[in-house]
Amino acid sequence: MFTSGFIKSTLFIVVVLAMVLILAADGGRLSDWRLMDQKADDIAKQMPSVLFSKGFVSADSPTRSVHAPTLVELSDGTILSVWYGGEREGAHDVALYSSHLDKLSQSWSKPVVSLSRQQVADDLGVHIRKLGNAVLLAGENQHVWMFFVTVSIGGWSTSSISMVKSVDGGNNWGKVKRLVTSPFLNLSTLTKGRPFFYQDGTIGLPVYHELAGKFAELLRLDTDGEVKEKIRMTKGRHKIQPDIAIIGEEHMLAVLRDSSPERKLLQMTSSNSGRTWSVPVETGFSNPDAAVSIAGNSEGVVLAFNDSAEHRNPLAVAFSSDQGRSWKKIVDIEASELRDDNNKDEFSYPYIIQSRDGIYHLVYTWKREKVAYVSFNKAWIDSRL
Repeated sequence: MFTSGFIKSTLFIVVVLAMVLILAADGGRLSDWRLMDQKADDIAKQMPSVLFSKGFVSADSPTRSVHAPTLVELSDGTILSVWYGGEREGAHDVALYSSHLDKLSQSWSKPVVSLSRQQVADDLGVHIRKLGNAVLLAGENQHVWMFFVTVSIGGWSTSSISMVKSVDGGNNWGKVKRLVTSPFLNLSTLTKGRPFFYQDGTIGLPVYHELAGKFAELLRLDTDGEVKEKIRMTKGRHKIQPDIAIIGEEHMLAVLRDSSPERKLLQMTSSNSGRTWSVPVETGFSNPDAAVSIAGNSEGVVLAFNDSAEHRNPLAVAFSSDQGRSWKKIVDIEASELRDDNNKDEFSYPYIIQSRDGIYHLVYTWKREKVAYVSFNKAWIDSRL
């Protein structure tokens, strides 16, 4: 005969198993797909004075040409920037350079080579023709992941994504690993948008494709770079380089580069942590087939973009207080007139983040000669609205 204790134990096990099955059937929605809170610390609310600063990551660039800078805030509050530089885009001497912004002195360290083309080739065991767009993700204890583009043959449309990790805030990097992201010879996957963490520790990485169609995707990876899931964000042949702001526990806002003849800056939303996305809609701004960037949270979002349908000039910032439903342009950060050759200077590839103290940090390519850096706070935004 069964004892009452045995019956109670059996019922307890049955209940636990039922709860596990319910969670599994829900696809992990209650935990796995939750997004990390992106809101700045309360210190931001204690910063009423206007803050705005503009300069360069390095006034004297170590290379003739630079492009596609990126930023991340490390666990100790230091800002790390990475970009690629060399004689020209795609040249054999192109390497990934880095510099750190000291939080106290507000000065950038001398740029150093983080990864050379030959280093990457040696680690991967394949020929590397050129390096490109890098993006950064910081974890605890000065851990930082870098995802970047590598090309072995052809142009940017035949790129693959590689990953490397640092455990000392980007001073030294481990061995490079290539991600497996595409069944088509693992080609035509590129990065530009900011990575982020889900609450279960997996990584969300916005990517895009340029071979046999141009479209955006969201990859979900583990911290070793294994792709766990791929979400198609857009259809068609013109919407690429997604950048994502997390504005709620499951709400995301993405902006997109438009390579179509319409040349419009596009945006889309997800209400379920990126598993499905709305149809892209126009923001009201133009886009000259150039990169855009977004940062913020439910309390406000800042957009960095080229406010033109023809030129990567001017470079502007806009603000939305209603999660992207409406935008107000704040100011042109950079602008110049036509040169004697009837072209404009290039101020392009913006990359913006918001640090834990509420300050926005923006880097961009300045005339392909330098990496420019701008910082400002919400009080400065309010003063311009």
